Amino acid sequence: MTAASGLFGASSRFASPGRARLAAGLVLAALLPGSHGTAHAQESATARIARENLPAVVTLIAVDAHDQPLALGSGFFITRDGVLVTNAHVVGGAAKIIVRWRGQRGTAVKILNFARKYDLVTLQTSFDATPAVSLADSDTVTVGQDVIVLGSPQGLEGTVSTGIVGGLRTLGNVKFLQITAPISPGSSGGPVFNSAGRVIGVATATSAKGQNLNFALPVNLLRDLPPASIAFNAAIPAALDLRESDRLKDLVFFNNIIEEFGIFTEGSTLASLTASLQNRTAETIADVRILVVVKNPRGEVLDFHLRDFKGTVIPPGLAKQVSIPILTRGFRTWSTGIDYVRGTYEIRLLDYTIVGSRSGGSAEDSLKRR
Repeated sequence: MTAASGLFGASSRFASPGRARLAAGLVLAALLPGSHGTAHAQESATARIARENLPAVVTLIAVDAHDQPLALGSGFFITRDGVLVTNAHVVGGAAKIIVRWRGQRGTAVKILNFARKYDLVTLQTSFDATPAVSLADSDTVTVGQDVIVLGSPQGLEGTVSTGIVGGLRTLGNVKFLQITAPISPGSSGGPVFNSAGRVIGVATATSAKGQNLNFALPVNLLRDLPPASIAFNAAIPAALDLRESDRLKDLVFFNNIIEEFGIFTEGSTLASLTASLQNRTAETIADVRILVVVKNPRGEVLDFHLRDFKGTVIPPGLAKQVSIPILTRGFRTWSTGIDYVRGTYEIRLLDYTIVGSRSGGSAEDSLKRR
């Protein structure tokens, strides 16, 4: 029996010419590359996992009592009524947690579970109708298996990275999954999936001195999170009991930015930015490198500025004011009267050097929470 006759049964050979043409058309459509069935058949496991699970991943912004950002992280819903998982170091010390989800802006209402030892929290959010991921048994994870990480590194929402499980480690009496999938500041709290599309871990840290040496907390640790009734600023994770411990780039940031302009005319020049460079880590840092991206009012990139602050030393918990030369023309475009359309700029932290630690740790072997 041909594929065409199969559509109408064995008696289809007696069908009308119009019906036969319809059958042939259906068979041809099924064979074309653009058909729905073929598209899904050709979809990779990574693409399928991203498509099915990105709607359950959120971006978290921790702010203090003055609405100044403290940390950026990721999270994922584990229930359909808005409960999510993230790292404690993302929310620790914050007065409020902003939750960005699929173009919507909400807040974390309260902490439901918290284990200081594991750097994990669950949060009830203001969203009450959400998708949820499926959890795996992380005790079955094996070295060499594929992993997919979803999150918001550097605030880039909906980012997907892939790798393998490079090892199973116990660091500071806590089990970790060592993974090769790239993670960056802002990835903290993001889900790590196996090839079946189930979460096996929570992205947490990366080695500052190695390549593709990243770490995730096994998802089974969520079973051991005790109920909590505490404020966000009390959810501080335990320090990693390691010589190589340090803090994350999320806690080195700029605020109180002052813009300085050149001649106040058509297409006036953004001459420089003066900002307070905050060091909220537990270490003394130096040699901060940043990138400033300047865009016009239409969102088009006008200029890039790479700046190295060699010799600038900032002790833990303190800040230093720095001036960033920009000299980018066309940052403002004037219209009638006193109205104008303004461009935008973004300051990105690229790197810094640890030159001292309260714990006496070695800068040669550092682990950065993400």
